Amino acid sequence: MANRILVCDDDYNLLTVLAGILEAAGFSVDTASDGIEAFSKAKKAQPDYFGLILIDHVMPGINGLGLVKELRANGIPGRIIVLSGHLDEELEAEFNRLAVDKILLKPNGITELARCAADLLSE
Repeated sequence: MANRILVCDDDYNLLTVLAGILEAAGFSVDTASDGIEAFSKAKKAQPDYFGLILIDHVMPGINGLGLVKELRANGIPGRIIVLSGHLDEELEAEFNRLAVDKILLKPNGITELARCAADLLSE
């Protein structure tokens, strides 16, 4: 898998921070401001272009769960981290059913992001 990460978040400031953290850790980063843009970029890319996709759950258009469903249904490879402020047990179970690799909760999960990305991309 590639060392390139697609980061999807509708909050421009947070998107910039997340991309900066990952770039400082040595990753190549592409960004998307919503689920529709992220799906489009992932679908148009070569199958192994993105080794990891980082997804916020609460977004306009397609939310994080909808995006993960679309990625999985279309056979788009790559590991997935969901980053969200809060997920109830039912939603977390649904993400796990879809084989999401990691769920990180904001804001504390942001500090774990680079390490989690490195761990997932090295497997």
